[in-house]
Amino acid sequence: MNNTIKTLAIAVMMATGAGVANAKSQTCDVDMAYDVNLDGNEIVFTKDKQQSVVIKDSNSLSLDGKTQSLSAKQTQLLHEYAQQIRELLPAASDIAEDASLLALDAVRDVTSVLLEHNPAKADEIIARVDTIAAELKQHISDSHLRPEAIGEYLEGAEFEKEFEALMEESVTEFVEVNIPSMIAAAMSGNEEKVKAFEERMEKFGQEMETKYEAKAKLIEEKADALCDLVKQIEAKEDSFVQAFESYKPYQLIQ
Repeated sequence: MNNTIKTLAIAVMMATGAGVANAKSQTCDVDMAYDVNLDGNEIVFTKDKQQSVVIKDSNSLSLDGKTQSLSAKQTQLLHEYAQQIRELLPAASDIAEDASLLALDAVRDVTSVLLEHNPAKADEIIARVDTIAAELKQHISDSHLRPEAIGEYLEGAEFEKEFEALMEESVTEFVEVNIPSMIAAAMSGNEEKVKAFEERMEKFGQEMETKYEAKAKLIEEKADALCDLVKQIEAKEDSFVQAFESYKPYQLIQ
């Protein structure tokens, strides 16, 4: 499975319906070979729940439980590599949090209009979207990043279909409640009521676009910055491998 960094960066946005244009997807197609965990002064890479790489204090390296002997130059390169890995997890977590909040705000706004006559149904949809975001964020935090689990979760849950179904349900109920009265108003010549309804919907659409376009753009920019950070990590990793060839089979970025 191709766990691209860009997919990780925007996974929550796509899953919860707050998707943002993938501006740099063609330049950020890299795989992560491990789950990454930050445990105090240790950076731990795991695969199938087995520790493969442990970087302690950003200057000590263990591979499959064996401490490696490094020169001063190798230690410096390891330190630089480790420092950027420590930046990766908070950056990914920040994007997940922002995207989740954006999605929830958008759903609240949409359901407040489409389901104003049925607040219980609106609350039900909001709760489900909140659950989707919370479940996904179990795999992204300041202390852990689990690329494979994210991919499997997204593929298994079919988020886009579920989200579309929730929105369809809202729209269907809105139509069933409002359209008959609009037809009746039109047939009776009550053009003012029809026009007021049309203007209300147009205003709502414009407000949504204005409110969320800028916020979504900021999240996209953060995702692009994360992509750039991963490219930097990849470069640091390549430099370390050139200086310490034994690390090549353990590279995080593939």
